[in-house]
Amino acid sequence: MPKRYHLKRPELAQAIADQWRSCTDTKSQQRLLAARMAASGEFTANQIAEQIGISRRRFFDWMNALKAGGLERLLQRQHGGGASARVQGAALIELQAGLAQGRWKRAKEIQHWLWKRHAVPLKLTGVYYWLGKLGGVLKVPRKTHAHQDAAQAAQFQRTLCERLRNLNVAGGKRVRLWVADEHRYGLIPVVRKCWTLRGLRPTAPYQTKYEWGYLYSALEVDGDNAAEFWCLPEVSLAMSRLFLERLAARDPEAEHVVIWDQAGFHLKADLHAVPERVHLVELPPYSPELNPVEAIGDVIKDRIGNVLWETLDALEAAISEELRPIYETAQRVRSLVSHPWLIEQANATVAKNSAITC
Repeated sequence: MPKRYHLKRPELAQAIADQWRSCTDTKSQQRLLAARMAASGEFTANQIAEQIGISRRRFFDWMNALKAGGLERLLQRQHGGGASARVQGAALIELQAGLAQGRWKRAKEIQHWLWKRHAVPLKLTGVYYWLGKLGGVLKVPRKTHAHQDAAQAAQFQRTLCERLRNLNVAGGKRVRLWVADEHRYGLIPVVRKCWTLRGLRPTAPYQTKYEWGYLYSALEVDGDNAAEFWCLPEVSLAMSRLFLERLAARDPEAEHVVIWDQAGFHLKADLHAVPERVHLVELPPYSPELNPVEAIGDVIKDRIGNVLWETLDALEAAISEELRPIYETAQRVRSLVSHPWLIEQANATVAKNSAITC
């Protein structure tokens, strides 16, 4: 009968068991389990190796390391003797940074860059290996206006709290914080992706009918997470004023702070008479990604896309039905406005200024 293997190191048995229970690394767990089975003295070396999924030689190497240097030596993993990693040091750091910035469109571009910049010769299979290792994925980038000032946009994210406090809203009143924007819709159909079968090319009906409407939208940040939507025939200073008046009228006892972009048809505090109890904060130019209301555009396009609408009334009825779950459910609004920086800045404002109670 094969002889059972016994580690014969009783002083290590408890430490091995404790480390095995708290360890989260799969490969380390494998070594610790082998040591735990060896410490029990109930199994042969062959049984332990087979159970763990390693060779008998590997098992003895692990046990020798454990006996020579304890748990630290057992869990120390060394290079197995294969080809060393070619992408390392500065090349690895720059590759990660380039992926974060969306610098390359094709793996072949990365291959060329590695050779030209760092003299690292990699086959395309090697490039794909490193893309997988670093978590690289293909994504459609979000459009960014060529005139956007990235530093200005980042500063807005950091200083929104200060901007809100500087509004000097009178204390003692509830303050509601909104983000607002507009979206155009019309009788020229919107074409959207749709599910189909492999090998087939679906079609979508189309017509050339120039009739438009505009959806004014506002979502409340924190607080009640309310929503306000209004279909209007145009975008203009007059329409924007009407929308702000409607927003303020839904809670006459509160002050309303509205964050929106610098469109020419938006009222500006230093140029126009702003409705009472309404305070405006302007987003940096060309920075739609800072406004959560932009997501409403995708919501309505998904609903009205690939359909031929004969009248604006029918189109607006469909839009209203799609928006109903949003303005009736605070959780839906919360999911749309929950940009971490925005919630953080709003909460910081509440903490530092009792006048802001959004």
